[in-house]
Amino acid sequence: MKKAWKSFVTSFKPKYSVIFTMYHVIPGLPVKRDATRHDFKKGEYEKAKTMFDKLVHKTTELKFAPAEVHLVKGKKKVVQRRQFGPVKDLRIFKMSA
Repeated sequence: MKKAWKSFVTSFKPKYSVIFTMYHVIPGLPVKRDATRHDFKKGEYEKAKTMFDKLVHKTTELKFAPAEVHLVKGKKKVVQRRQFGPVKDLRIFKMSA
């Protein structure tokens, strides 16, 4: 009975995802963007938050710049965002995927 109740409640919880975006800047060429998305099942906020924290720590440790990490709830709502380097300035330039 408890298992059925938990699965019923979990079905209404949102999905989470962690997006890691790294920008490659070469003078004279368009800025390249490489995005990696890690999706989690419904209601797995703790796992997504742990993954987000690990990515932020590793990016800080290895000094990847410019890069950004997003923790997304559902499809669009950004719960947390962390930017490394001049990401805002790079968005002005034309991107190539």
